[in-house]
This record gives sequence, structure tokens and C-alpha cells, in this order.
Amino acid sequence: MNRFAAIVLAALVLLGSPLASRGVPAGQNVIVHMPDSADDPTLRLAVHPAAEARPALKYQLLPEFLDRTPGNAAVDYGKVSAERSAIFGNDAWWEENWRKRIDAPLAELRGDELGLTAIFETLDRAARREHCEWQVPVREGDFYTVLLPELQQTRSFARLLGLRARIEIANGRFDEAVYALQSGYALGRHVAEGPTLIHSLVGIAICGIMSDNVLQMSQQPDAPNLYWALTMLPRPLIDGRRGIEAEMNAVALTFPELRDLEATTRTPEQWRDALRAFWEKFAEFEGGWSERDRPELLTAMVLKGYPTAKQGLIERGRSPDEVEAMPVPQVILLYTAHTYEELRDDILRWFYVPYWQGHEGMERAVKRLKPTGAQQREVLPVARTLLPAVRSFQSAVVRCDRDIAVLRTIEALRRYAAVHDGRLPENLDDASVPIPIDPVTGRPFVYRVQDGAAVIEGPPLPGIVLRVEVKIAR
Repeated sequence: MNRFAAIVLAALVLLGSPLASRGVPAGQNVIVHMPDSADDPTLRLAVHPAAEARPALKYQLLPEFLDRTPGNAAVDYGKVSAERSAIFGNDAWWEENWRKRIDAPLAELRGDELGLTAIFETLDRAARREHCEWQVPVREGDFYTVLLPELQQTRSFARLLGLRARIEIANGRFDEAVYALQSGYALGRHVAEGPTLIHSLVGIAICGIMSDNVLQMSQQPDAPNLYWALTMLPRPLIDGRRGIEAEMNAVALTFPELRDLEATTRTPEQWRDALRAFWEKFAEFEGGWSERDRPELLTAMVLKGYPTAKQGLIERGRSPDEVEAMPVPQVILLYTAHTYEELRDDILRWFYVPYWQGHEGMERAVKRLKPTGAQQREVLPVARTLLPAVRSFQSAVVRCDRDIAVLRTIEALRRYAAVHDGRLPENLDDASVPIPIDPVTGRPFVYRVQDGAAVIEGPPLPGIVLRVEVKIAR
């Protein structure tokens, strides 16, 4: 596994929220991040009727306008770790103070207090800053191996904010819980302002922790209805645009030998040295080839792929005589750079349309990375090494938005039940408020009332099932 794929995998591990909910084992995200299984994957909830707030926008899940202040949130987040290193570098503290509470039933948290007032004051202040600039040096060298220490720190912040919200919910202090959720959702969006896809993935994971707590709140007596608070959230909640733009330029930043080739003039020896320098760095990055085998592997790939590379340059508008006069390493490097850009854009363009319009195009583009025989497009496997891991991001973004859509639907059911003697609507058109579409399909969720419960379903994402059964608590 290459380094980039390993980093993406590590970030995706964060997408499973540590929170537990009624009827769902600890360690699962309780809305759409449920593992696909031959067993019944249904999430069963008993929620309480709740009319919408008055005024309707009383509750908000991002910091309110009058609470926001100018400044860079990253500075305040940095102060938390710097001033509280005894906590954020202490595994024993987390085991004692966090893990047992996050896995405990809410009833066991009644009367509990988390403390850490100074930490939460700083986190709340950071969450209410107008912008967040992490100042990651992605343009200064090797993009794929730039260090991101802030991500591990923000994961710890999310754990604390999630636990704080959980304790407030357990004690029936719902306004305070909403305030903690505001800080958590803002943290997730601040993290996602970082200039890599990894930042966006971690931001999605943080928002997932907060969404779990919203679901927990809906199952408590007297909890407020958050339909309009959820509706106010941006869509998509995390769009990842900055990370996608950086990904488009990641290879050029990491492998300068592939940059500005059209304007480069070199001797045959310099072209050879450039190809060798690129290959040594790429092979080390890929991690699957021994140092001893790399020169022979490069020679074999060049000999096999040179005719394909020549023909590719001719098809892109160069004359046969011009291509024939080029040194072999120049042909290989030019073809590698052009082909990577085409394959990269064939994948990344599908991020810019809704998931339900783009996921099939994304799948086709990824499959085209690994054709066989005469259809093999790459001579050096840059795109097929680096790009497949990127597609997981598309699913992560839509999972985050489907969380919010499901929560809005549940809150609409609670709202309906509050004014219809605890009954559920026979269809979602009767809910009297707009019901969100499933962002996976671009169509309404599948909905029916069965045995006194509302069933909400949607098609699976890879390894994920969506089937929620909602009953109204009596």
C-alpha cells in the first residue's frame, strides 16, 4: 500500500463515530455508517413527539451570527493543545475520563460533570471565529508527506465536545447540549478548511460525532425539535473543494520532474537523469518495490511502453518526426505527465456534480485506471497508484449529508406526532414541512409505516446499510 492510500485509510477509520445509541452497539455511527451484514441491520429508535420551536429558528447547530468574532480559529485550537498537553498527550487520562463515559448508557451519566472549563472556553471561542487557516505548507515541497499534526489534536477536541454534549443530554440540559454541538459542527467545518482531502475526511468524521448526539437527543423526553436547526446547516456540510483543488496539483508538487515539461529544454543525459530521479522518488513513495529491483523494473516498463508513449504524443498533436527525434526518457516523462492529468481529471470532475449524478461516472473512471493488454494507457503507474484511494472521499461526503437528511426526516416525524396525538404520517408528503431527498439517489427516501413504526430506507453505499425504524414513544 502506498503512503497516500495509507493516509486516506487512516482518515476513513475516523468516520466510524465512537458514540453509541439506543439499540446500536458502541463503536458504530448510528445513522448510515452501519456495517453491511447478513443479520438485520435495522436501526430501531423510539423518539418523543416534539413541536417545532418558537420562534422556529430558536435553535441553531452552527455558532450564531452575534456570537462569531473575527480571527483565525487555528490559533485558538493550537492554544488548547499547548496549554493542556497533560491531557492531550496522556492515553491514561483518555481511558479513565473518556472511554468509559462514551460507552456508558445515558442513564449512568446523569449527575455527571466533565469539568475542563478552561479547555471548553477556548474550544468554544475557536469555534466562533469567522475563519480557520491551518497554514499547511502544501505548496512548499512533497505534498503527500507533509505533516498534519493538527488532525490528531482536533480528533481529541471532537471527542471532548461529543462527550460534553452527551453529558448535557443525559442531564436534560438541552440548550447547553446544542451549544456544545455548535462548537463541534464548527470544529468539523474548520478542520475541513484545510488544504487536503484528509482534512475534509477528518472534518466529516467530527461532524458525524455531532450528528450521533443529535440522534441521541431526539430519543429523550422533552428534547427540543431540531428540524429547522438541521435544515439551516449548509449543504453539503463539508464540500472538500479546497482538498480537491490541492489534489489536482499534488503530483506536480511532489514530483517536480513532471512539472512544466513543455517548456523544459534538456540534453538527452538530463532527460535520463530526470526520469531516474522521478522513478526513484515514486518507487520509494509507492513502497512496493525493493531498491535493488527498481532500475530493472523501470527499464522493463520503458521498453514495453515506449511505443504506446510515442503514439500517445502523436495523437495529442505532435508530428511523428518530432516525437522520433526526442530522447526516450523525454517521451516517457511527457506521456506520463499528460496521461496522469487526463486520468486524474476523468475522476475528479465527478466531485463537482451531486453524488447521484456522479458516482457511476466516478466508478467507470476508476475502472479505466486498470485496463489490461493493448488498452493499458499508463507506462509508469502514477494514476493507478495514487488515484483509486481518492474515490472514497466522494462516498464520505454523501454519507455526511445523508446523516443530516435522515435526522431532518426523524425530526419531521417528531413534529408531526406532536400535533397528531402521537401518530406517524402515512406518507412523507403529509409531514407539513419539506422532507429532504436522499442525496445518494436524488429522490425521496423509501418510506412506509409498518407495525406502528415508520421505516426509512435508502440504497446501500459500500459496506453501509440505511434502514431506520422509528416508533413514537408513549
